[in-house]
This record gives sequence, structure tokens and C-alpha cells, in this order.
Amino acid sequence: MKKGRHRRYEEARALKQQNDQLDDLFSENELPCDECDALPGQDHKEWCMAQTTTEL
Repeated sequence: MKKGRHRRYEEARALKQQNDQLDDLFSENELPCDECDALPGQDHKEWCMAQTTTEL
């Protein structure tokens, strides 16, 4: 196991790379649903009325 500053540097680098990969999943114009907070690509809740209006 590495010690000290080098280990912290590697951990910070790995965390930044993970966050960059998560940012690539969603573009800026993809917002969660206003009513049920479903993320793009997720199913809306059964009670969500926004789902029925967007499918028409």
C-alpha cells in the first residue's frame, strides 16, 4: 500500500475520473422530471401525470 501524498493524489485522481464518467452520462438539457424526479432513461412513477402528457 502506498503512503502519504502519493496515495491521496491517486485517490483524488480516481474520484475525478469517476465524476467525469458520470457527467458524460447526461447532457445539460436532460433534466429530471418536474413531477416525480425521474432521471432521463428511468421509468416515471405510476402517479406521474407528466408521463402521460409526454407520450401523447
